[in-house]
Amino acid sequence: MNGIHLHPHDIIDEGTDKIFTLLNVMGDIQYIFPQVNTIFERNPYPKGILPHNPVHEFVQGEGTWHVPLDVKAVFEKLYQKVDESVQKGEDSIQLLKEGSSTTSFTIIPWLNLLNGDFQGNVQSNRVVDFRGNDVEYWLCPNGPDVVPMWSNLIIALTKKYGYKTYLIDRIRFPDWAGKQVNPKGIFSCFCPHCKKGMESLEINVPKLMDTMNEVALLLQKQEFKPAVHILLNSEHIKQWIQFRQDSVSVFVENLLNEIHKINPDIHLWLDLWPPSYAWLLGQDYSRLTKASDTLKHFPYHKLGGGADVQGFIEYFADTPAKQEEAFQAFLSYFNLQYNISYKAFKENGYLISFVKNENDKVRELSEPNTHIFSGIQMWNIEEDHLIEALEAAEESEADGVLYYCYGWADEKLFHTVGKWYKSKLT
Repeated sequence: MNGIHLHPHDIIDEGTDKIFTLLNVMGDIQYIFPQVNTIFERNPYPKGILPHNPVHEFVQGEGTWHVPLDVKAVFEKLYQKVDESVQKGEDSIQLLKEGSSTTSFTIIPWLNLLNGDFQGNVQSNRVVDFRGNDVEYWLCPNGPDVVPMWSNLIIALTKKYGYKTYLIDRIRFPDWAGKQVNPKGIFSCFCPHCKKGMESLEINVPKLMDTMNEVALLLQKQEFKPAVHILLNSEHIKQWIQFRQDSVSVFVENLLNEIHKINPDIHLWLDLWPPSYAWLLGQDYSRLTKASDTLKHFPYHKLGGGADVQGFIEYFADTPAKQEEAFQAFLSYFNLQYNISYKAFKENGYLISFVKNENDKVRELSEPNTHIFSGIQMWNIEEDHLIEALEAAEESEADGVLYYCYGWADEKLFHTVGKWYKSKLT
């Protein structure tokens, strides 16, 4: 069975009766993933309006906590800023729990772990880029207070609501997007904890930083092929990538260990990047699926796999010719073997084969019997392209699909999915 993401404003503004009516139209939804804490993201992204929300045209996520829980009391050293809606008495998770009590839906709360508006001892837990600047709103998986904070919060959430399975998202180092496009955030982390960890593995940190500065200079000069050549061949870069993957894997493993000391019945499902990108951001499918047997990733072919590819290209390249050159270098670096121009990509995204290819890579990289949800783009998309993505996912090694997301989708798309699902049953 399949699932769908909900944001807090969906539940507060529309109510569960309206939500369940539309989900029942789809005919194949078992899992609902309500967001507990937001990221810095316009809803819908990157622009547009919420097509069936009776209260808001759009909602701006501010990286805040949306549950009436005293997060500072739970873990005083590090905690997330509490959203103003909580001060007004709103509790979207409780509303969903009560509303779903007479339905067959399974609720899996959805948590963003390393990205948000955090307070307290942020200085000791921050991400630092290769030039010594903080990467705003990101926590480092090697920060000493991050695992204790999240283990305590997840235990507290289970005590409050009773849920024992959680989807954990933003379990990685920063990509190039966020509040603004910031490619410098990729070359991280150089906080004291990461530096010490790299040095213990005999990684030459000054040489690594020199290499990153060399790549940055080439990118600034719009010399994209030489930059990619260094990134693909530098031993320092390879060591850094491995360190990042080990850091994220250890973070997840330690988090589970700490939680299981208190409640061994709690399970963590993983929200990951598509495998063609995930390796760079610290996500090792092979190791992570030893810790968790269920994952979702998002091979949104219309959006370049969920990555802000267009923002990245146009950050560095200022003419059509240079943008084409940068795009081809991007495809080369991530081994995306698609014969497509940048102009075609801007109009149509990747080829539909991206969906099946990424799902099949996930199956190949993951532990046997891992349950794989293929993320399905459900906004800023036409009906025929939605069906195209569903069919590509069905033909792949994925076990099911997870729609992103309820509040951003035009109502006609719920009916489109329902008709497609019924057609398969006849």
